[in-house]
Amino acid sequence: MSPNVRQKLQEMSPQEQERFMQNSERFKSLPPQRQAQIRNNLQKWNNLSPTERNAMNDRQRAWEHMSPEKRQYVQSTLLPKWQQMSSERKQVVTGRLHTLQGMTPEDRQAALDNPEFMRGLNPDEQSVLRGLDSLNTPSHP
Repeated sequence: MSPNVRQKLQEMSPQEQERFMQNSERFKSLPPQRQAQIRNNLQKWNNLSPTERNAMNDRQRAWEHMSPEKRQYVQSTLLPKWQQMSSERKQVVTGRLHTLQGMTPEDRQAALDNPEFMRGLNPDEQSVLRGLDSLNTPSHP
């Protein structure tokens, strides 16, 4: 589904979404599995809070503006490491990331180089934290 169609569907009420899908020849021509996936994704979207929706939109915009190299890095390195973490460890890494986001680029780099700031994170978690920070800082690879 193109980003424009996805955005339009997300802006519609659930009733309007259903009407659109029932009347769209393109949607009806999709394989049943793909139709079900789209319906499931829309249902999840409709159940999100406004804050969660804004965060999802921000992530989608960031993804669309990433270079192909950064997308590959996210898919092949960051995402697998992130998926292997427990929810508790994800919260720890996310907390450190939020701390970094309130800093200047120089202070962020100093924190990432500071063993005290990184204390309690294993090497994979440190790598994920650095990777997630680099997604927010264009000057980093």
